Amino acid sequence: MPRKIISVEYQIPGFSDAHFTYSSEQSLLDADVIVFKPMQLSDGTEKPSFTESGSFQLQQSAEHWKRELSIALEYGKTIFLILGKYQIGSVDTGKKEIKGRTTINYVRDYSNYEFLPARLPSMTAKSGTEIAFTGDPTFAIFWKELKPHLEYECYFNEKVKRPVFTTKTGERPIGAVFNIGKGHLVTLPSIGYDEDSFLKERKGDFYWTKEAIKFGKGVASILLDIDKSLRSESMATPPPGWIENPDFLSPQETKLLKNIADANDQIQKIRSEEQSLQTDLNRERQPKNLLFETGKPLEAAVMNALKTLGYSAENYNDGELELDHVIVSPEGDRFIGECEGKDSSAINIDKFRQLSENIQADLQRENVDKPAIGILFGNGFRLAAPQDRQDQFTQKCLSSAKRGTILVRTMDLYPVVRYIRETNDQGYMRSCRDAILASLGRIVDFPAPPIR
Repeated sequence: MPRKIISVEYQIPGFSDAHFTYSSEQSLLDADVIVFKPMQLSDGTEKPSFTESGSFQLQQSAEHWKRELSIALEYGKTIFLILGKYQIGSVDTGKKEIKGRTTINYVRDYSNYEFLPARLPSMTAKSGTEIAFTGDPTFAIFWKELKPHLEYECYFNEKVKRPVFTTKTGERPIGAVFNIGKGHLVTLPSIGYDEDSFLKERKGDFYWTKEAIKFGKGVASILLDIDKSLRSESMATPPPGWIENPDFLSPQETKLLKNIADANDQIQKIRSEEQSLQTDLNRERQPKNLLFETGKPLEAAVMNALKTLGYSAENYNDGELELDHVIVSPEGDRFIGECEGKDSSAINIDKFRQLSENIQADLQRENVDKPAIGILFGNGFRLAAPQDRQDQFTQKCLSSAKRGTILVRTMDLYPVVRYIRETNDQGYMRSCRDAILASLGRIVDFPAPPIR
């Protein structure tokens, strides 16, 4: 069975089917070798700034790839990291604070290398084409065949244990091998090619030229050979491709290769089963976000909990008005929801002004006839175990709620959602919705799930 390369952000000519963008949720378990390039945050020199939704997507993608790459290294795979330009952007943390009429959105710096499961030496974003080779025999063919195509976009500021390529003076590493777990993380300079000559258009579709496909196959073959050498933990030069010619294969070698291919098929099957089980596990664990999350993840967990209770629930954003949750019950009651999580304090009064303003702004929409009921979903002291938490809402918060706002402790939703997901008890779902509607001005006291 041919070994498979999956690439992210860097496209190998002729391997488009195995190429994915940074925003993809592709698994890497099917790959034998992974080629990864950081996503470029901006084409300009100014520090890019991302919206709340853009920030959430960017950070969610980073966490996805961090998990996937970590698992790949645990399995002993080789990750070729092409050192794209090191960039810092500004992302929204999801935390807000209201002071008077001003809403403060808290932001933080985000590096386009945050997807890595291991810390690399600090980097400087400098570009050039003058590259020196250290002579590492594992990369001899790579250097011989691809030297004219190499350029660097950044380099390491510190010395590394096994450098492969450096800047011309030899002081700043560019390419290096890092042993991580059972696998290898190999940093490389960019492998460039002329996209204009490699891609041709026919009837609106683009295709790779024969020269492009030949180049891509050469790159893939070289990377796979390096992977072989690294797996053997040998400093020997990778065997050239012609050594696999049948004229050089003994009958026993042919038999062993078939046995290895059969074993790899079994491994791929087991990995696919594991991936499916991991997906199921993540789905099963999702309600636990009600216990400890904040920001967008908490909003998503509350949204799913409401749907489990039988409500329709969705975000609303028309460019001017943004609402965490627009909620409608099967009985026709309509709510506007806001979420707030606090690390080590109770939910305070700040969110009430925002919730009130959102309800009034919502009422001005053409298709809304009467004010929605406000619900504040709070996750105070979220980093403490639920049984160790203090009061979830401050006294001012409780007093303000008496004017007609419903308060929900998101940790109270967890056992409710868990029971309904296990039983689909429609009667209990209705009683929980009734409890929410009956809790105007106070904290919802959900009915205890029936004992089974």
